[in-house]
Amino acid sequence: MRFGRRPFLLAAASAVVAASARATPAAFETPRTLTAFLMNMKRAAEERLLLDEAFYAEANLRRAFAATHVEYGTPAAGVRRSGTVSGFGVLSDGVRVRGSVRENMRLDFTLSAPENAAPEGNLRLSFVIPKRSFDDIEAAFGKAWTEVPYVPPSTDREPYASRLHGSSVISYTLGAGSPGGWLTFAFDARALLELVTVANR
Repeated sequence: MRFGRRPFLLAAASAVVAASARATPAAFETPRTLTAFLMNMKRAAEERLLLDEAFYAEANLRRAFAATHVEYGTPAAGVRRSGTVSGFGVLSDGVRVRGSVRENMRLDFTLSAPENAAPEGNLRLSFVIPKRSFDDIEAAFGKAWTEVPYVPPSTDREPYASRLHGSSVISYTLGAGSPGGWLTFAFDARALLELVTVANR
């Protein structure tokens, strides 16, 4: 009897281990390009990781976004995690602003849990000087986007004439469920990418 039950017990134990392995998300690959960086943002929302406090661990944020610095914000009511990721190396070339050189990218994160409301996790990537075009984004993420009524935080509408898709915002729905997750790209008047947000709720 014991010999007959042993294979069953081993199989059951193996199934438990396999289930645990599937429940743990695969580690992020460190991005080598801006497109890979954006894809990691997309994956985080697709897999609803933005609602998991473990996602915001310093080691994970550094690996997922090829960063050297993670700075956490001061705890506040209704906010479980917040902060800024920086130090992107070759992914963010330096730009000159008011006589000094600084990184062209900034990634902010927030995991909120307000009273009487659903928790929300989001990442917000902004650019000091927009350089990536609308066509680049559509080529990487596809044409299954919808335009959303949002005013980009652009300050360069003049003297630039608005181009096709200039001063617009497009959004992609990610994953299953409602409302699930979404990925949004905002473009300045020249149709250059100035803001990226991903969110889970």
